[in-house]
Amino acid sequence: MHETHKSARMLVVDDDSRSRKLLEGYLRSEDYTVDTAPDGPTALELVKRRVPDVVLLDVMMPVMTGYEVCQALKGSPRTRLCQVMLVTALDSTPDRVAGLDTGADDYVSKPVRREEFLAKTRALLRVRRLLVELEDAREALSLRNEELQLKKTLAQTLVHDLKNPLSAILGNLDLLEMRSSTELSYMVRRSKEGARRMLKMILNLLDVDGLEEGRMQPSLDRVDASSIVAKAVEEVELAAAQRKVELVVEAKQSWWVQADAVLLRRVIDNLLSNAIAHSPVGGTVAVAVHGREEGIELSVSDQGPGIPEEFRERVFEKYRQLDVRRSGVTANRGLGLTFCRLAVEAHGGTIWIESSPAGGTVFRTLLPTSVDELAPAALPSV
Repeated sequence: MHETHKSARMLVVDDDSRSRKLLEGYLRSEDYTVDTAPDGPTALELVKRRVPDVVLLDVMMPVMTGYEVCQALKGSPRTRLCQVMLVTALDSTPDRVAGLDTGADDYVSKPVRREEFLAKTRALLRVRRLLVELEDAREALSLRNEELQLKKTLAQTLVHDLKNPLSAILGNLDLLEMRSSTELSYMVRRSKEGARRMLKMILNLLDVDGLEEGRMQPSLDRVDASSIVAKAVEEVELAAAQRKVELVVEAKQSWWVQADAVLLRRVIDNLLSNAIAHSPVGGTVAVAVHGREEGIELSVSDQGPGIPEEFRERVFEKYRQLDVRRSGVTANRGLGLTFCRLAVEAHGGTIWIESSPAGGTVFRTLLPTSVDELAPAALPSV
């Protein structure tokens, strides 16, 4: 809690003892705590011990002028929030401008009129308290940001460290699958599928942070989107079969895009996993690649509960998932869609959501082509 106006501390600085006593009397009549100093150096020594709320500062003083004292106060981090009122017999506009340019917050002319002086003092106190509250809030926010950054760094380190043992588990499962019986091989494949999902979540978390902070740039090359889609679909066939979801692919021709093959594959993996996870038993997930005037479109549709139009932008935002769930969209889509948007936009493309004519949701991604052609490429798929 900050001091009230009545307990505020004032410092009167004037080489004229009569002026000091006059201002001191005005201030004490309002129950303010008042210190006085006959010159600038004495005033600066006093503020080292106790920082005042308001400094009433005569301009024309020996040793140090009021302008110099004001500059010293405003230039110190410890006293820069002190409110300074110049008390001066100099009443010309250039003198007032010179005083305000040194950092003074207000001025009053001699002879000082009591009511005007006290009204200006109260105004400066209000400003002082607002500045102190703002500074306190800024410091609290800075500390909070430091704590959040530390937590984020620790989380990133933990997630990064989880990636290596999980990759080792996947490698061992590959070896075990090659040596297993049919029944055991099926269990191994299911274990591999779960481990891959965990690895995908870890990579999403790491890459979302990297893309947001600009540390991750796509390595663009001319790649065949249809071929990447086909390989991604092949890998999720087991997951789809386990949920009794049919996969339908319309990507028979080669469509070439300017993309990072690894990131594009990750985008398709996430969209497929998302569609399968939100499809009903016996539902269909359709994947298609088409040429458009603006580029190459990849679409993934499901027959799930769909996403209301007002939430279609929010599902791409990692901090909006809770709001969407509270509003009745119960599916938890994690960071996969956040990664998809960041990765697609890093390619100069766009991603959006539409309702599926058959019910459910369609995710559409538009990517730039590698060359001017929009007709199917004559080159074979890679």
